[in-house]
Amino acid sequence: MTKKDVLFIFIGVLIDQASKHIAQNTLSFFKGLHAIPNILNFQLVHNYGAAYGILQHQRLFLLLVSLAVIIFSVLFTKKIATSTAAKYGLLFLLIGTVGNFIDRLLFGYVIDFIDIHIFPVFNIADISINIGIGFFILDIFLQKNDDKKT
Repeated sequence: MTKKDVLFIFIGVLIDQASKHIAQNTLSFFKGLHAIPNILNFQLVHNYGAAYGILQHQRLFLLLVSLAVIIFSVLFTKKIATSTAAKYGLLFLLIGTVGNFIDRLLFGYVIDFIDIHIFPVFNIADISINIGIGFFILDIFLQKNDDKKT
């Protein structure tokens, strides 16, 4: 992992943590801020579980899984990031994992605040994880196209 990669992750985690800090200090649990009515609200939620609210109150387990993902990703970067798409997949995955790990470690829950009504409330770290998964999927399709060409 290069210094630029580490800086990219650091800035991503900083943006995630800053947005959560702002949400924690300005939003309410009971009344959302309607940015675009019926489309985009900002509502404070403390998520004691993982994605979509699964594994509620399994803090230690979720911390250990996050730590394992971080350690595995760092140790095996060269094996995982074998293409540009896979590299960005890994970087975004690490931003999201580290961002939510920090919340769980410090508070015992993840701060969520973006509500688009078709998904459970989420945050920047969650978006980063999904972008990372998207890059990994893109990498699979690009590899299949390369295999067909050869």
